[in-house]
Parts: sequence; structure tokens; C-alpha cells
Amino acid sequence: MLPDDWQRIRERGRHLMSELKRVDEDLPPEVLALAQALRDLFQGLGISTRRYAARRSYDSGTVSRYLSGRRLPPWEFVLNLLHDVAEERGNVPTEETIGMLRALHDAALRAGNSPVHKVQLLQRQLAEADQEARRAAMRERLLEDAVQDREHRIRDLQMRYRELQAASVSSAEEGLGDATSSGGSAEEHARLRAEIHDLQEELARVRALHRRAEERCEQLERQLADAERTAERVGETALLPEVFVPDARNGDRASSGASGVFGQSTTVHGDLNVFTSGWQVDEEYVESVTVQMIRGDTKHRGNGLLVDAETVVTFEHLLPLGGWRTSSFKAVVRGDGRIVRAASIERYAVTHRKKQYYVVALRLCDPLPFPARPLTADQRPTPGSQLLVNAYTWDGPYSCVLEVNGRTGEWLRVSGEIKSDLDGAPAFSSTGGLVGLLSIGEPGLFGPRDSERGRGHILPVSTLQALKSVNLST
Repeated sequence: MLPDDWQRIRERGRHLMSELKRVDEDLPPEVLALAQALRDLFQGLGISTRRYAARRSYDSGTVSRYLSGRRLPPWEFVLNLLHDVAEERGNVPTEETIGMLRALHDAALRAGNSPVHKVQLLQRQLAEADQEARRAAMRERLLEDAVQDREHRIRDLQMRYRELQAASVSSAEEGLGDATSSGGSAEEHARLRAEIHDLQEELARVRALHRRAEERCEQLERQLADAERTAERVGETALLPEVFVPDARNGDRASSGASGVFGQSTTVHGDLNVFTSGWQVDEEYVESVTVQMIRGDTKHRGNGLLVDAETVVTFEHLLPLGGWRTSSFKAVVRGDGRIVRAASIERYAVTHRKKQYYVVALRLCDPLPFPARPLTADQRPTPGSQLLVNAYTWDGPYSCVLEVNGRTGEWLRVSGEIKSDLDGAPAFSSTGGLVGLLSIGEPGLFGPRDSERGRGHILPVSTLQALKSVNLST
């Protein structure tokens, strides 16, 4: 039984169903159920598949295949469609509807019995487990702070109590006395001790939850790595979602349109050729929000993201020694040619392979030109999709296309013509959304520098959004 809000959705847009391809009745029941649910949901938009594809920068054939069950969509497509319908109706998706779609999507992936489907399922399970671990870690920190606060208050009470004792001795010698204050302090001391006891019990419970969540993440990481190796070995491409792929081999551009926009290209999935219409981001835009981190006047250290006219985000290890606590770091934007000093205002710890380092936000002393188009976030690019980088190296400006190979936790594994000095470079998806910052890896962090193997990792944009000084649209 569909939720009540879905019953109202089904009443809209029925005349558009005639353009959709028929659902193959020979599909597995789980795949058929997901396809029917998506078709019911799609009716709520009241538009054609071509119009929706243009709105979301999809290929119209891809949308049609998702809705007919011929191709299993990634979870991001399902969630985007649900939110688009909810926005059309002026409300937000209910937890009941999201849970139902998640269950249908899980069942369809399992029924597919494909290494690629298993990878997709494990990726989403790992993302959910990581989110649970982060929530537990945040709750753990809050409880630790609460315990520490009460312990400080107890120490203050003890100091006050000793002062009162000293004062009472002096008053007794003068024939005076006041037991009220000391009695009140004792009651508050007992109350705080009881609160600490309760908080410590809750803290122990949350720590156990956090530990189990981390163990779950590690287990899923191992399963995902095995599944990805199996998928690569089998060479599985069936039912993969189509992606916009620029032709990186010859760097062709479209003969018309904005300068620097990648032109038409072809994506091949088995016996299916899909012609895409191009990327929604160009090299000039990527360049305009990429800054170069330098030391002194000319020494290249890496790259960073210009979040707005006054804010830059980068990795702490790209700053001069002690840069987090000083304002000696400089940034320069290619094209404008200005060298601007910046002061560190915030940092956030990130972990990868049990190593910790920091992403930092910096406030520019003088504003830099920022494009009229605001930054948007692309939270979940799919394996096989490609990313655009247009940043700086020791040799000067450098652009390349990276391919998403998979995930390790929240981190994206990427490969391509990666140079060792591209650290901190912002990477953008074909839809124009910021995916995150490129990390090449330092000795001791990822072992040998990943660029030596043409590989790197992307710190996801969701981590950048943890910085209070960063505001990105999703």
C-alpha cells in the first residue's frame, strides 16, 4: 500500500505515462516494484522525461530506462526525483516514503545479482554507517564536554567550600557563624556528582555505539573493496548509470557555446551507446574558484578553493609551518595576478586510513573576484563518472579530467593524469557541482605518493560543509 501522499501524486500527470517505455514483465519482481514506484512518483512532476532530463542534466534515454526498469538507477537519482516531486507539491518527503523507496532500491539491487549492484548497495550502506558513526562521535564529544563542565563546577565549589571553612573559623572566633552557605554548597556538590554519574553512564553507552559503528564501517569497507575488485575482474558494465563523459583524449571542445565547455561525447555501456550533450561547467569557471597556495612570493605549495570573495578552503599541510596559527600564508589567483594575504579562521579534523589531518578555512585580507554563479555541491558522484580539475602546479596552470573509481568510506578514489603538486585542487562534476578537494597523499599518510601511480583521493564536499564559515548550496 502506497503512503497517502503517493496516492495524490498518482492522480497527476497520467497523460504523460504514454510516452514512457513499457515495463518488461519478465523483470525480477523486486526490479519491477522499484520501476513501478518510480513511475508513480514521476507522474507527480507533470512533465516529460525529456524536460526532466534537461532540468537535472541527465540523458533523456537514461531517465526512460530508469523508469522502465531496463536499468537500475543509483540511489541519488531516486532521492533527487523524490525531492523534486516534493518541491513541486510544496512540502518535504516523509520518512515513510524515503524508507519505502530505500527498501525497494535495496531489494532491486540484491535481485540484480551483479557485482556492480553489490558495489552500489555496499556504497550506500557504508555512507549510512559512516553517518551513524559521525553522529555517535558528535554525541560522545558533547557528553565529554558536559562531564568536564560539571567537574570544573565541582572544583569551583570545593574552592568556595574551603574559603567558607576558613571564613567560618574566623567568624567563630568572633562569636559569629553561618552554616547556610556551606550547606547549600554541599547540596549542589551532591547534585553535580549525581549528574556526572548519569552522564558517564550515558557516555559509556555512546562510546560503545561509536565503537560498533566504526567496526561496521571497517567491515563494510572490506566488503566494498572485495566487491569492487570482483566487479573490475568481471568487467561488469550492465545496468551502470550513464554519466556525462568529456573526451579527455583529444580535448575537443564544442564548436559553439561558451568557451571552454566540454563538447559532445559518447558513453558506452555494453551494447548501448549514449550521446551526451556536454558538461554544465567549463574550465574558466573552475579556474575562477581555484587559488594557488604559495610561500614567499613565488614558491608553489598547492591549491585551494575560493568559497566566496573573502574565504578560501584548503589543507593545513599546504600552509607554511605553523600556518594555522599565523597569517603568513599567501594565495594568488591566476588571471587576476594578485597576491593576497590570508588569516586562518577555522579548521576541521578529517580522518583517512586511521590518519588525521586538517582542512582549514582562511579569511582573505583583501577580497578577490568571485564569479556571479554561486558554488553548488555534488554530494554523491557515481563510480565511472568524471571530474574536471583546472588548478596550478610548479610548472604553471594545469587542467585534467579524473575518473571516479569508487569510495573508501566517504572518500572518493580517483585516477587520471594526476601530478604530485595538485594537492588541494577543487574537482567538479559534469553537472557543475563541487565534488571536493583533491588529495595526493603525503609520505606516511597514504604510503608512497598516490600521484606516482596516477591515483588520488577526493575529500568530499560534505566534509567542507562541516566548516561553519563555508556555505555551499546543495
